[in-house]
Amino acid sequence: MKLSTRNKSPIAPTAGPPAAPEWGYKGEGGPENWATLFPNFCAGSSQSPIALNGLEATATSSSDAWVLEKYDTVPDDMKIENNGHSAKVAWTVTNTTDLPSVSGGELGGKYTFAQFHFHWGSISTQGSEHTINGIAYAAELHLVHFKTEYGSLGNAIAYEDGLAALHYAPWRNTKSKCGYIVNVMKNTWANEASARPSCQRTPTPFLQIPRSLTTPTCNEIVTWTVFQDPITISESQLEQFRGLLGDDGEHHIEDNYRPVLPLNGRTVEKITVS
Repeated sequence: MKLSTRNKSPIAPTAGPPAAPEWGYKGEGGPENWATLFPNFCAGSSQSPIALNGLEATATSSSDAWVLEKYDTVPDDMKIENNGHSAKVAWTVTNTTDLPSVSGGELGGKYTFAQFHFHWGSISTQGSEHTINGIAYAAELHLVHFKTEYGSLGNAIAYEDGLAALHYAPWRNTKSKCGYIVNVMKNTWANEASARPSCQRTPTPFLQIPRSLTTPTCNEIVTWTVFQDPITISESQLEQFRGLLGDDGEHHIEDNYRPVLPLNGRTVEKITVS
């Protein structure tokens, strides 16, 4: 028997998933429109960043001391990337046992390092995402970690305790502790061997609060630990950040920070580790 295909409509091609909306820090894709562009998360009630006030935070002490592993190990290789929105640094190894990790500090588990990146302003009176005691700093450094038991950053995003981010506010100073990274970015974006990023400190006390990523899709899965003692960065090094080009290859990345958002009843804890 022969089946006829005459007078049958052609089968329409299967449509792929819709493209994610374009976002940035200005214009239609800017932060004021993220809640509309990404309503599943960016419109949530536990969004970051926020204005932090140490005097208004709930003061508490803890014996849950910080445990830092492999943060002093020089990586054999790492990737320094301009992703069009920020300057991002990650190790090239993927085995969690070879990566730095952090626990303690009231995090509730062990978290493995994924990457760190920066936010900065077009002028040095702005640039940080969180503000501390009413002060906006010239830049902000985020060290992003995923909960080790979830195996990877991609897996961890599905869990409400999936990520932990350590935040430092680089304070303008003539002497910088972030010199290596800035100097590499000045010259090239490439894999660099024998690199030791030197923007690492664990001062106390610190402020801790949930919840969201500060870039789309703004998932409310982050425990933020915001250290009150700033690290230092020079004005000339800030200018190197401001000279990086965005996605269009024409305009510089400037003011790549999300404005502070309402606390909406969340509790900020000011924790001193004894």
